[in-house]
Amino acid sequence: MKFESFLGWTFLFLLCVTPVFLLMAFGDEPNWFGNYETATHTLGEIFGLVGMTMFALTFLLSTRVSFIEDIFGGLDKVYIAHGILGGSALILILFHPVLLVLKFIPNDVWQAALYLLPSAYWSVNFGIIALVGMVLLIVLTLFSKLKYHNWKLSHDFFGLVFLFAVLHVFLIRGNGSKDMIFAGYYIYAAVVAVIGFSGFFYSMLLKTRLFKNAIYTVADVVKYKDYFEVILKPEHKPISYKSGQFVFLRFYNQKLSSESHPFSIASKSDAPNLTIVIKKLGDYTSALDNLKLGDKVGIEGPYGRFNYRGVKTKTQVWIAGGIGITPFLGMVMDLLEGKGLEYDVDLYYCVNNDADFIGANIIQKVAEKNKRFRYFAWNTKKYGHLGAQNIAEFSGKFKGKDFFLCGPPPFKESVIKSLEQSGVSDSYIHEEAFDFI
Repeated sequence: MKFESFLGWTFLFLLCVTPVFLLMAFGDEPNWFGNYETATHTLGEIFGLVGMTMFALTFLLSTRVSFIEDIFGGLDKVYIAHGILGGSALILILFHPVLLVLKFIPNDVWQAALYLLPSAYWSVNFGIIALVGMVLLIVLTLFSKLKYHNWKLSHDFFGLVFLFAVLHVFLIRGNGSKDMIFAGYYIYAAVVAVIGFSGFFYSMLLKTRLFKNAIYTVADVVKYKDYFEVILKPEHKPISYKSGQFVFLRFYNQKLSSESHPFSIASKSDAPNLTIVIKKLGDYTSALDNLKLGDKVGIEGPYGRFNYRGVKTKTQVWIAGGIGITPFLGMVMDLLEGKGLEYDVDLYYCVNNDADFIGANIIQKVAEKNKRFRYFAWNTKKYGHLGAQNIAEFSGKFKGKDFFLCGPPPFKESVIKSLEQSGVSDSYIHEEAFDFI
């Protein structure tokens, strides 16, 4: 695990275990795990408190704020953490009521069943509503093939689920242990609730509905068989970015969805105009055929830490699969000027057919002008799948080299596995997990 990701996970871990320490420090139970009843009840409380904290933190991770991206080493890593944290929260919250009722089993199964059913106590009912809502929404997310805008709409309902969970936490009455639970946790629970609600409203209202870093206009659209090349011109001050980063775009065109979508920047660092290469993969990207010159575009970003200048070594291997070439296109153009001239780079661009190469002419021209940059067009039908042995044949020994990869998950997994089996440390392998949403 790289240092940035370790820092991010440490941050989450400390926030999640804090309620456990508070419960143990301020609770009045003399022996938390002294017998079966107290042990299961204690675990039930811990699972509920930690699960609730994790639930709140998922909203924080969805805000796309810069300090969160910094401590994880990229927004793609943040969203991976978001998914893991959300799944973990569900598991803990599911076991929360189960562990609380185990003390009734096997002596009073009926009482255990009643504990899990709606009752006259709304504090309990709020918890049941939150639990059922959370399960339904996560099942919907994981197992149904929703269109992107419907998927995002379903996530908006998590805010309502969180509201019921907060009501449950603050209104619940246990076996005379309310003071025990909240003596140390009450203030922290309030902080957790504020974090959750702030993250939710920031994401839903500001980031996806109202706020954009800049407004651009569509200056040109070049249409190819399977992809578009879109040139965006700033209306005012252009955004500052590094090649390899990505932005969220919202096209103001009535024939397109109003949701924002992520796309890699294919232009060199800080170029005034943005070049975006978009492959036709689904309904939304295919609908971009309706783009017109002059259409307004809201831009949020840039995001990502996928850039050759982010590592110390200047001898690098770049590996792209299919549309994964897009972040490399701008990086390639950087190699024609400034500090880019100091790097020795081999680029392997893998596709199934020669007709699938995107931007090959530009890449080839850069290779002709900069002799420290070499380009390998890799047709997998002709040469087979790219592996460490192939790379070593053309690029030499791996020691002292950093490897950058972007492409479909199976492609990256195959190449990374091959590199690691050849002795390349994980700290020298950098990938853009651009399939995170």
